Amino acid sequence: MKMYAFRELSPLDDDWKGWKISKGKLITPDGWPLTPNRIIMGNALIEIGAADELRFQREVLRTARVLKKL
Repeated sequence: MKMYAFRELSPLDDDWKGWKISKGKLITPDGWPLTPNRIIMGNALIEIGAADELRFQREVLRTARVLKKL
């Protein structure tokens, strides 16, 4: 029940500052809800992309952040 309610993760470690758990989803500091499937898919994309795709990943994240601000 405690994990279902809105909980801050910052007491775990400073790296988790701004992250939360709410209704079974991990909420990023930017407010993006992440389900377990999205986390697994994101990790798999990173793994198959390896080092050659890091530049592309950074550009996608940069673009997503700009779009979020609009």
